Amino acid sequence: MDELIVNEYLELNGFVTIPLRKGRSQSKRSMHGEGVDLYARNMKFIERERDPSFLLFSSELRHLRSAIICVKGWHGEKAALGNVANGADMLKYVEANVLKKVEKWFEPVNWTELGEPLMPKKILVAPAFPTQELYRAQIVNALKERGVDGILSFKSILLDIIDRVDPRQVYPGSELLQFVRILKTFDLVKDSQMNFFG
Repeated sequence: MDELIVNEYLELNGFVTIPLRKGRSQSKRSMHGEGVDLYARNMKFIERERDPSFLLFSSELRHLRSAIICVKGWHGEKAALGNVANGADMLKYVEANVLKKVEKWFEPVNWTELGEPLMPKKILVAPAFPTQELYRAQIVNALKERGVDGILSFKSILLDIIDRVDPRQVYPGSELLQFVRILKTFDLVKDSQMNFFG
């Protein structure tokens, strides 16, 4: 499900994606421990003088040429999000459960076979990110030291998908978008802006 949601989000933002397993074992246990990778190429890329920010949002994605996206469902782990209540907890969780594995998640791949002249950016999908600058900076620095180029917040991905779905439109090519449309039609979910003001 995590990969499906991230894939849909990337496609909504102009990317074409290819799943990458890099020769890993396909057992559920292995997939859960290693993460799932997507190669994503931006078909609406707009070049600019600087790289996108480390914390990626939809507005930044247009400036990302291509990426390997590690979709690691931290929120799927037993009580993972329940134990991450603030920035300090998130930092402890990242130090104990992410930093030791992140380099393995981004194993080398021959990018020239994909027609890439440059190494794609390494992007990690995280369930959330601390709002406190102290903890945010520590996590960003630790991930950068291990070769990560950016973070996509799973929460912001879901909010973006919800905001883009129009309940008056049918989405025959996407079960996910159609499901969100049904939830919005019956007022079970609302746009994030409506939630903010309501």
